[in-house]
Formats: sequence, structure tokens, C-alpha cells
Amino acid sequence: MLLRPALDADAAFLQALYASTREDLRLLPLPPAQVGQLIAMQQRIHEDGRRAAWPHAEVMILEQDGVAAGKAVLDTMGSDWRLVELALLPALRGRGLGAALLAALQARARAHGASIGLAVLRSNAPALRLYQRAGFVITGGNELQHQMVWPAP
Repeated sequence: MLLRPALDADAAFLQALYASTREDLRLLPLPPAQVGQLIAMQQRIHEDGRRAAWPHAEVMILEQDGVAAGKAVLDTMGSDWRLVELALLPALRGRGLGAALLAALQARARAHGASIGLAVLRSNAPALRLYQRAGFVITGGNELQHQMVWPAP
């Protein structure tokens, strides 16, 4: 596993990854071209919102055997870091990549004495289990999502 900074050359992969997370939009009764346009528009809005909320966040690409497999977006400002996004291609989920990625981020945070916070949708049980196995604890939330923290060592 390799975690590296995202490059301009990763744009097509990042588009495909985002689209893979939007299965809800693929179910709309629209022609595929219109669904594709809708997903692209939502990705732009999503990215703009992320950049506005976490302007210093690093976008990193996870590679497995030299092939892009996922991404992590991590804001490392201060001592309370924020895992803004973690996404893996659907075909590669459940193979330990998410756990390995979290372990790498935790090792980096440990070296800086930083905690890592994140939000996870309540409806995303596999992600919730992944974070809990990695030592994240629920600290709050709302009807849609849990707030979780991996405490600083």
C-alpha cells in the first residue's frame, strides 16, 4: 500500500471514485448521460465545499500494487486533525485497505501527538465498524451521522 499526494493526473480516477459513491443517483429515471452530468456537477459542488471548509486539507491517493484504489482527505492543522473523507473503490472494500490506510494515518498522527476526528453516516455500518476496530470512539452526532475521535496518544 502506498499513500501519496493527489496529482492533476488523478482527476479521472477521482471522478470515477466519486461516481462510485453515488449509487443513489444512478437509480434516477434519467438517461445515463444526464446522470453522469448530475454526478459531475455534484462532485464539483462537493469539492468546492470541502475546499471552503478545510482549505488546508491534504488530498491523498491510496495505491495498491501501483493502481489507485482510494483517497483520503486529511486536515492536519493543529493537534486535532480531521479525516474529512475516506473512500475506496467498491470492488476493493472489505480487503483490509481501509484498515491499513487508517493505521498509516494514525501512525502519522501519533508522531505529531495529534488526535483524528471524523464524521460517519449512521447508515454506513461497514465504515462505522472499520473506525471502531481502529480505535475511534463515538463522541456525539445527530440523526444523520456520528462524530468520532481517535484520541491523541
